[in-house]
Amino acid sequence: MFRPGSEAEGRDELTLEMAAAAARLIAEDGCDYATAKRKAAELVLGSGARGRWPENDLVETELRRYLRTFGGPAHAALLAELRGAALALMEYLAAFNPHLVGAVLNGTATEHSALHLHLFTDSAKDVEMFLLNEGVRFAVEEADEASGALECIRLRVPRRVFRAAGAAPQAVLSVLPTDAVRVAARFRSSDETLSPIERSGRAGIAAVRALLAAADGQ
Repeated sequence: MFRPGSEAEGRDELTLEMAAAAARLIAEDGCDYATAKRKAAELVLGSGARGRWPENDLVETELRRYLRTFGGPAHAALLAELRGAALALMEYLAAFNPHLVGAVLNGTATEHSALHLHLFTDSAKDVEMFLLNEGVRFAVEEADEASGALECIRLRVPRRVFRAAGAAPQAVLSVLPTDAVRVAARFRSSDETLSPIERSGRAGIAAVRALLAAADGQ
């Protein structure tokens, strides 16, 4: 059984246990953070129990430890493939100043993870028209108000953009105003084991290319 790590000093044992359980649910079942924390609380505290759920940063720490423990070369290969797909999609959408964010950037992506890109343009309709003209099927979803996004667009990476042996990865495009790129990324990591690009919280095309080149050189 996956046990919580000891690096998160000052955390109570139950919180650490919930974080470790949530990390396993994210890695194995593809749960989002909120669902994983709720299910982990039920596993650790019992159905209907009340208590404080672990913070996302602690769950991310445990998830990264889980992937390093059990993922090995297979996870490294998956991460490289997802980052390659992200770069190809970013180059395809270069007119909209795309930046990679989320699990694929910070290294906690699993086989269930979608690519998350931020596009910086003042017209979400321009993105939609581009995709329509390219014959790409997509769905428009409600944007997270806290993110400041104008809208979110979900699609599968077109085969002509990135060819892979398995199913094409899903991508979520959050369209933000052009000037929003000047605001610091929301989810930067403090994990010193990561590269500066992985810790940055947001990476443009050149940075993702550098990240892939560094991995190839290892």
